[in-house]
Amino acid sequence: MSVLTSSMPKNWSKKQQHVWKCLEDHWDHLIHARVDEFLKYIHDDFIGFGHESPINIDKPWLGKWVGFWTKSTEIVICELRPIDIKIHSDIAILQYFIFTIEKNDHGGKRVIRRYTMTWKKAGDIWQVIASHNNLMDEIIRG
Repeated sequence: MSVLTSSMPKNWSKKQQHVWKCLEDHWDHLIHARVDEFLKYIHDDFIGFGHESPINIDKPWLGKWVGFWTKSTEIVICELRPIDIKIHSDIAILQYFIFTIEKNDHGGKRVIRRYTMTWKKAGDIWQVIASHNNLMDEIIRG
């Protein structure tokens, strides 16, 4: 069992499990502020939309944003919850939830995000080539 995922589909193929492992590694690098390692999972042609930006995002934007965010925010705990993975040759479409408790200078908050990501096989790993996420019933303050 993963530290970031407590409940996994039992019927996933080895390929689906490998894609999910890349997603877990991707998030583990972000949580532990290893920005350069995090960016290795982002394809050079990446494009997407995120809840944190009113404009579309790309790999240079992610490097800037994640670099700032990891210096100002601590993720106390994280749970990744898979919904589905569809694989089409060297393309994988992932849908999942991520629940975090985050702390910064302004206090703490619980956040649930919903993601759809498109990953592309790149050698031994999969990389994100497109992503869209939003906050789920936004932030529950506690």
